[in-house]
Amino acid sequence: MSVDSEREPLLRVRDLKKYFPIHKGILGRHVGDVKAVDGISFDIYPNETLGMVGESGCGKTTAGRTILRLLEPTSGKVYFRDDSIYDLKTEQMRALRRQMQIIFQDPFSSLNPRMTVESIIGEAIEFHGIAKGEERRSIVESLLERVGLQPSYVTRYPHEFSGGQRQRIGIARALALNPDFIVCDEAVSALDVSVQAQVINLLQDLQEEYNLSYLFIAHDLSVVKHISDRIAVMYLGRVVELATTEDLFENPLHPYTQALLSAIPTPNPSKKKKRVILKGDVPSPINPPSGCTFHTRCPARFGPCSKVVPRSVEAEPGHFVRCHLYDPEYAPTDPEVWARMPLQPKGLNIPEVTDAKATSGEDATIAKEAKPAEDEGAVKAEAKVEAPVATEGAADDKAGEGAADE
Repeated sequence: MSVDSEREPLLRVRDLKKYFPIHKGILGRHVGDVKAVDGISFDIYPNETLGMVGESGCGKTTAGRTILRLLEPTSGKVYFRDDSIYDLKTEQMRALRRQMQIIFQDPFSSLNPRMTVESIIGEAIEFHGIAKGEERRSIVESLLERVGLQPSYVTRYPHEFSGGQRQRIGIARALALNPDFIVCDEAVSALDVSVQAQVINLLQDLQEEYNLSYLFIAHDLSVVKHISDRIAVMYLGRVVELATTEDLFENPLHPYTQALLSAIPTPNPSKKKKRVILKGDVPSPINPPSGCTFHTRCPARFGPCSKVVPRSVEAEPGHFVRCHLYDPEYAPTDPEVWARMPLQPKGLNIPEVTDAKATSGEDATIAKEAKPAEDEGAVKAEAKVEAPVATEGAADDKAGEGAADE
């Protein structure tokens, strides 16, 4: 499905942050924060699937739960249609939950072992006053049948099912209130490959049947490629690249995205693939590096990377990247900097890369004297460049294209 930027987004996330405080001592002094989500912005459109990928601990699951207000945010806004979710009172939020649901990662721990399938799926149906008694059971049976299970399973308990069957029960529970938006939090990661394919196909069929929108959180890039219309790549609490699935796989711009895609195994052993190995460990979200949080592992880092927080720029139409290499204010003119990129970007006006030897470290040619960091998320690029520049979650909601950043 292609995204029509003229449509109104179903969900708008704007500069969302979620910090977990760290307390020490007898008095519980606040000594720091775990910056799980550090200012992300994007849009999700009706009947669209936005994939979200990144290393473990980058904040994907926290982002999904904070968007649904299962976790209270530190700052930022989330709009579902015209409703500002974090401004709603308890009763208003309870009504809105009918339209926003979640499929949890672990199909074993997400179902109450003491409840029957009818109670698990039908609890919300009765709570929201949709149906009771025999009518409720009839709805539960039809939902089980829709997700590929026998209607007679309503009297069984979770321990009587396999992992794939449990996940189907979780999907049926998410569909029980006929929502418009579902967060799929690693919905297939705990399943066998053959079962993964069945569940993915089921999610796609349900999307077409019920006109659903998904935020699909996953590690498996092959799965994300199959189901997603657009993909947001997260690193250390921020979205570093956002593009359509085709653009991201054909022309990844951020060095981290290039490294992730190089890790996808190829089924053809005779086909050689350049593997990008990142040096060093992922920094701690308690004390992330200054400037670009990826600069400590980036092979193409240069002067501003360690000093200035990068803003999200639109390097190509609909392709957003948070990297100084593509920001007209800092973009390097020295081919040696570009030569250190794992893959050379396509279709962009960059200095011609010759046989210049790739060097590492920040001693490479600095394109420009680093300038003081500006408020990322609010700065609009000046019209100095050929490529349009946009901030991630710019205040103009009409821009529609969610510049992502978690």
